[in-house]
Amino acid sequence: MSGQPSIPVRVGIIGCGTIAYWAHLRTLRRLRGAALAAAADPDPAARTRTARLFHGPIRETSADVLQGSDIDAVIIATPPPLHAELTIAAAAAGKHVYVEKPLATAADEARAAVDAVARADIVATVGFNFRHHPAYARARALLKAGCIGRIRNVQTAFCEPVAPAEMPGWKRQRASGGGALLDLASHHVDLLRWFLDQEVALVQARITSDRTEHDSAALALTMQSGVEVQMFVSFCAGPADFFEFIGEDGTLGVDRHALAPRLRRPRRAGYGAREVWTPPSASAAALWMRRLAQPSYQPSFRRSLDAFIRRVRGLPVPLATLEDGERSLAVILAAEESARQNARVSVP
Repeated sequence: MSGQPSIPVRVGIIGCGTIAYWAHLRTLRRLRGAALAAAADPDPAARTRTARLFHGPIRETSADVLQGSDIDAVIIATPPPLHAELTIAAAAAGKHVYVEKPLATAADEARAAVDAVARADIVATVGFNFRHHPAYARARALLKAGCIGRIRNVQTAFCEPVAPAEMPGWKRQRASGGGALLDLASHHVDLLRWFLDQEVALVQARITSDRTEHDSAALALTMQSGVEVQMFVSFCAGPADFFEFIGEDGTLGVDRHALAPRLRRPRRAGYGAREVWTPPSASAAALWMRRLAQPSYQPSFRRSLDAFIRRVRGLPVPLATLEDGERSLAVILAAEESARQNARVSVP
């Protein structure tokens, strides 16, 4: 579509649950270069709620969207067990794909989706939207510039407190795609790979089920370079989403709920650490202004969808690939195996 800049990418949404309602639907209505053309969900209540935001065709089945000649791309926001199946169907229909994470819940399903997209001439990405958060993008640039020297250790936590009564049914059990590993750790595993440009080699994990199945997990990861990582994910703890990189020359902390990374280095004279000011990026400054009026605003969904649309239009925009989704899932599956064996296991 690169030769037709004035024609919007016509997008259909498959799955109109919480993330579609609060993020995708609202974003697509205002996203430059895109036009929301259709939506589908088997749940009548979800279709009714979607009609509050979208006055176009709202279907009952995904086939109604995938078979539409007026659809260029689809966003797949169903429960995770359907992600790979629908990605394969979209590829067969020649639709560009933005599939929410995790890419799949089993390794063979993820591989089948990767292969299907490789055979089709389409753009496909996994919704690792936090790669597009201004604070995380700035932190990655600082790490690449060697701001803290060689990285020796990483601490990370991602916690989203959700009462069981407020969870969709599928999120409460692993078999239906729920649990903190698939829902939360998949994001941070991807970000680790993205921040450090290397794979996870070993994992040891402990999973707990306090309120719902697999609602918390603690992971000890070893990267290919030998860097050790401690990660905690939970639906039962207060809100947290941060990384702390400990290097030979200092530390770099980045928090999605903050506006900019925090860089600390040894004091020039005397004992202790000093905070080093890092100039904010233009996008970080814009986020600061937006948060004055809307403190809870998170920009990564809009930026991620915008990158996908621009890539569909032929622009060379970096995106998380389906292979990235497959690698993240491999670590999650290894963590589950580690918990079952109570042992450290290799990531295949």
